[in-house]
Amino acid sequence: MSPAPRRPALLWAISLAGAAIFLWLASRTVPLWPDVVHVPRPDLLALAVALHVPYSLARAVRLRWVLPPVSPSLLYGSGLVSFLVILVLPLRLGELSRPVLLARAGVPGLGLAEAIAAVAAERLLDGLLIVGMLFLGLALAGTVSAEFAGLVGTARQLGFYAGLGFAGLLAALAGLAFAPAGWLVRARGALAPLVGTRLADFCVHLAGALRPVFTSGRGLALVAASLVYWGLTVLQLWLVLRACGLPLGPGEAAAIVAVVGLSIQLPGGPAQVGSFQLGAALALRLFVDGPALRGPGATFGAAMYLLGLLGAGLLALPGLALLARDRRRRTSDPSPDPREPPTIDRISP
Repeated sequence: MSPAPRRPALLWAISLAGAAIFLWLASRTVPLWPDVVHVPRPDLLALAVALHVPYSLARAVRLRWVLPPVSPSLLYGSGLVSFLVILVLPLRLGELSRPVLLARAGVPGLGLAEAIAAVAAERLLDGLLIVGMLFLGLALAGTVSAEFAGLVGTARQLGFYAGLGFAGLLAALAGLAFAPAGWLVRARGALAPLVGTRLADFCVHLAGALRPVFTSGRGLALVAASLVYWGLTVLQLWLVLRACGLPLGPGEAAAIVAVVGLSIQLPGGPAQVGSFQLGAALALRLFVDGPALRGPGATFGAAMYLLGLLGAGLLALPGLALLARDRRRRTSDPSPDPREPPTIDRISP
């Protein structure tokens, strides 16, 4: 077997092995599928399902404030399609899908470096907000499982170290964005023999793409849009909790969102199989005891997983239609949109 086919096979093998381990660990706490579906408030579940559309649109629109002006079709279409790709591919390899979709659109001033810079800033900001939700949720939680009260301290400690990691990476991007041009040119010369000229040039170009994210009001707008998105995330999860008969409050919902958000960063299987279930099981253990874990808890875990997976799959269809519409528009009128700047601030060699 040649090296090229071996690499994807190895990635899938690692992914599936991780999924199996995580599913086994999760099943020791919460059944992976409920014996009896427990939904005493189907009206709240229907509301949570309806909320998936504004939730997804709020998630997709956030990059508007850290990209050059792009058409709404490209902005929303790339987001809706990439959300499914991120779910389907193992080991979160789909994270590159949206930068590639944006860069291939041919928007002036929007290359792969600009798209990666925007998505990287968004993801690191998400990491910090998730850690903040963990601490805030645990502080506001009105009830903690008596059997697993000791897990609260462990969750806080893990959240603290995860926050340090995300903050360090965000600080590194900020340092790259604020680095003087002369330093970057010298760094490119030093990096080229080590990593190759193309990768060194890309790193310098990435620094130029990051600069407007950190030096203008666009970064603050991204923070505000992200707060709205995560607020909708917590609201949707809280509705599903209540629909499944789990009387938990917004504080507990925020903590569960945070634990699941951190767990899906683990190398689980495709469609987040294993990593999602493990995060949901660990989060529920913080607040739910005994029979409620095996009945309403199992229903909640299955409902949230299917809502995310099926919702992403269905919304990817209009996403593909929006991307096709953007391509047709650019084919029929190849002249640049006057609202689109010819370049974005970048470092010149």
